Amino acid sequence: MENLFANTFLINLESRPDRLEHASNEFAKIGQTFERINAIKMKTGSVGCTMSHIRCLELAKQRNLDHVFICEDDITFTNPDLLKDNLAKFDENDEINWDLLIIGGNNVPPFQQVTPYCARVFYCQTTTGYVVKKHYYDTLLQNFKESAKQLMLNPANHQTYALDMYWKRLQRQDFWYMITPPTVTQYESYSDIENRVVNYEGMMLDMEKRWLKR
Repeated sequence: MENLFANTFLINLESRPDRLEHASNEFAKIGQTFERINAIKMKTGSVGCTMSHIRCLELAKQRNLDHVFICEDDITFTNPDLLKDNLAKFDENDEINWDLLIIGGNNVPPFQQVTPYCARVFYCQTTTGYVVKKHYYDTLLQNFKESAKQLMLNPANHQTYALDMYWKRLQRQDFWYMITPPTVTQYESYSDIENRVVNYEGMMLDMEKRWLKR
């Protein structure tokens, strides 16, 4: 796990010291540290979010990091020991060819359960936390920049152009995995993007979402 989280960037608005304190407490649970990346605040919160993730990727590329763990400041580790065990197993598995590993996401079926500790995903949203390899920086950057451009032109069309919606087109063509069972969520708090208190824990801990088939 230490290898996958060796380069950790945490996105945090200067106006949200409460979230920075939350994140510090959460990372203490898993014995890891992070580098705070100043989030970009814009009138349209979703655009600022996308630009902040772009900033992280560009910094990782500039530093020539082998990989980077990018996460948001509401990340919550509900089962630290299980997460650490599964991350270690994933890191030790040389047979899995991957581009991006989702640590915490809101997955929608179908997905392919590859091992007990990871699944290949195709329709996973929420950018709470993900590890991306160096060879994939440019691909992800291009997608994120397209997302930002389209959001600026169509700020109301979040369902199509929000960062975690737009990146799904990459999931269907490349190798995206998610640590399972899901244990990483967002803590309930006020969202500067949605301008309301949000709680997605139930959605993020449910891989199957059988209710979608009803």
